[in-house]
Amino acid sequence: MLIDKKSGRTGNEDRQLAVALAGCAGMLNVLALGAFGLFPSNMTGNATQLSQELLQWDKLEMIPLILLLTCFLSGAFTSRVAVSFAKKVNLRTIYAHILLVEGILLIAPVVVGFWYPQDLQHGYYLFGLSFLLGVHNATSTQLSQGKVRTTHVTGTLTDAGIVLANLLLHPIMRHPPAQMKQFRYLLSVYVTSFISFFIGGLIGILGYEWFGMNAFILAGSILLAVSLLTLIRVLCRKRTKAFQGCSVER
Repeated sequence: MLIDKKSGRTGNEDRQLAVALAGCAGMLNVLALGAFGLFPSNMTGNATQLSQELLQWDKLEMIPLILLLTCFLSGAFTSRVAVSFAKKVNLRTIYAHILLVEGILLIAPVVVGFWYPQDLQHGYYLFGLSFLLGVHNATSTQLSQGKVRTTHVTGTLTDAGIVLANLLLHPIMRHPPAQMKQFRYLLSVYVTSFISFFIGGLIGILGYEWFGMNAFILAGSILLAVSLLTLIRVLCRKRTKAFQGCSVER
C-alpha cells in the first residue's frame, strides 16, 4: 500500500492506507492534546486562535501558534521535496522510507527522555509533532492522490458528504455505472479514514492514561512496522525476480 504503482492503486490499498495512517494520526493528535493541550495538526483551529491572539497582541500565545503553523507547512513541504526527488531517480519506495524516518523520530525522543529532562522532551514534541504530522498528511495525500488525508477530518467529511449526495441523487441524475462504482469506492475510503482516525483517538486516550509520553512509542512502532513490511516485501520480490532471471539464463 506504500508503493507508487504505475498501474494505479486499488480500493483495498487505499483503505489499508487509511486504516494505518489515519489511525496513527488520530492517536498522535490525542496524545498531543493530553501532553500539551493542543492539536498539532488542527491548522484551522490554530489559525483561528492566532487571529484572536493577534488582535490582543499576546506574544506569549502568538509565538507557539505561529511556530505550529510554520512547522506543519514545513513538514508538508519536506514531504513533497522528498517525493519529487525520489521520482527523479525512480525510487518507488519513497513513501515507505518517509514513514520509516517518521516512526524513528517519534520513538527516539521518548528513549532519549529517559536520560534527559522531561521539559526538553515536551518542547521537541510540541513543534516536532506538528512538523511530522505535516509530513504524514502530505505523504498520504500524494500517495493516494488526495483520497486519504489522514489529519484533515474536516476535508474528509466534506468529501464524504459530496459523494454520499451523488449516490443518493442517482435516481434523478442517472450517473453511469462506472461513475457510481467510483462514488462507492471513494465513500468507502472516506468512511474508513474517519473511523480509523476516531479509533486511533480512543487508543491514544487509553495509551496516554496508562503510559503517558511513552505511548508515543506505540504510534511510532505502527509506522515502523508498516514501512519495514513494505520494504521487506519489495526486497523479497526483487530477489525472487533476480533468482528467476538467473535460472532462465542457465
